[in-house]
Amino acid sequence: MELDEMKSLWADLSLQVEKQDKIQKELLMEITRQKFRTRLNGIRIPELLSSLVCVGYAVYLLSHFSDFELWYNQIFALTTIFMMIALPVASLAAIKGMRNLPIGSETPAAILDKFTKSKIRFWNVQRYGVISGGIVMVTIFPPLAELSGSSHEKILNPVFWMVYIPTGLVFMYFFSRWVLKKYKGVVDSSEKMIREIE
Repeated sequence: MELDEMKSLWADLSLQVEKQDKIQKELLMEITRQKFRTRLNGIRIPELLSSLVCVGYAVYLLSHFSDFELWYNQIFALTTIFMMIALPVASLAAIKGMRNLPIGSETPAAILDKFTKSKIRFWNVQRYGVISGGIVMVTIFPPLAELSGSSHEKILNPVFWMVYIPTGLVFMYFFSRWVLKKYKGVVDSSEKMIREIE
């Protein structure tokens, strides 16, 4: 075998190895992208379900808006409707920002930077969601009480404001902490997956 033939065979072999490495890297990136999105479904699916509940309540209040006779229940209903539509939209948009990272098409450092920004936006939305959830808890009861026909008895009852509302807010606080702890685990493991790309 001549030297030129050996050089040609070596060049062909090197080209094949490069192609295989490129294919393996693309396959690894696709697997990583799928695992990343699947992991973030641990946040996305509960948020989708809760968004459906929120939109359902918003549609219910909106469809019965003309039934409100008390002016403050109209304000409470509008506030509740706004929050029950705006917060799920903001939350799902933040999750979409995290899920749609260009894994494989940009450098790992750029992907990590975009993920960090998306993560910060997601946590800000969640914090506003917890605060707004407390507001919604207070604003949703008077309109619902009026629609059920027992507005004055429930709303004017001091037990309602001194027992039920504080108990609901305490429950909501602990439930929100539990949910955010679960979400933190999902976000941290997703970030770890991105760091491993480097």
